[in-house]
Amino acid sequence: MRTKTIKGFTLIELIVTFVIVGILSSLGVVSYNNYMETSKDRVAEENYQNIIKSMNAEFLRCKLDKNASIYNSHNCGSSSSPSVNFLSNYFVNSLNMKNPYDKNASVIGSDVCKKGTVVIKNTATGTYDVSYASSVKQKAYSREVTSTWSSNYTKTNTSSISYSCGSSSSSQGGTIATYKPPHNGPGAGIIVDKNGNMIKGGPGTSGGHACSADCFKANSQGMKNWYTTDQNGNRIYPNRAGSEYRFVMTEGASPSGNIASSCANRNCKYNFSNNTYTVLSSGQTFKAGVPPGQRKPINP
Repeated sequence: MRTKTIKGFTLIELIVTFVIVGILSSLGVVSYNNYMETSKDRVAEENYQNIIKSMNAEFLRCKLDKNASIYNSHNCGSSSSPSVNFLSNYFVNSLNMKNPYDKNASVIGSDVCKKGTVVIKNTATGTYDVSYASSVKQKAYSREVTSTWSSNYTKTNTSSISYSCGSSSSSQGGTIATYKPPHNGPGAGIIVDKNGNMIKGGPGTSGGHACSADCFKANSQGMKNWYTTDQNGNRIYPNRAGSEYRFVMTEGASPSGNIASSCANRNCKYNFSNNTYTVLSSGQTFKAGVPPGQRKPINP
């Protein structure tokens, strides 16, 4: 009688098979996670763009008709512009916008680096800074939107800058706490908050200031005790280390020693991550410390 031999898999063949299956499974999980992250990030960006479009469209209505009402109940003839809370409530409750990363978290928040969050800040009368961070691109974007309550209203007066939005301060680039001037020479400067927005305060705080050599350094001699005031009359020391505000250099002085500034009337926004500043009226971004006659826009 002929014996029938039954061949099976060897141990090595089984191990190789399990390894291959495991690799394919892990690749599938990674691809799925990447797909979900990209999808959520796309929704977050759409929320950001829709908020900006809505604000521009509503504020244009007030430009065309002072008797109109925007966002259901705010009168265009009102003496005050819509508050940030008023706008936030509209986008969250009336438009039912959701944070794509967390259904229990609001789409409007205060931390631009929290996933799915859009930040709206009132930087001046009728002027709003709208920010959003992309977790996929690891970039955060900020755009200024003005209204008829703003002194320099125009529907297209928006500008955008980007900076790294990493998980730690080392990956974020510079911050207000680590700011160092681009050089030690004289130049024109502005007083800004941690987000790079020029402060709205008392007399002398609405434009650029000329400064001599070394005076942009934190705790520099002669400048450590220099102060201005906020809107409530409280003293601000923008040259002291640890302050919530900083006196940062925008333009450098020309070779002949002349100092000029493009930032009068809070017309600039500073980017701590790469030492650049954006002139809001033109939307152009420049490297800090370069004299006006020599500078070239980074985003012409």
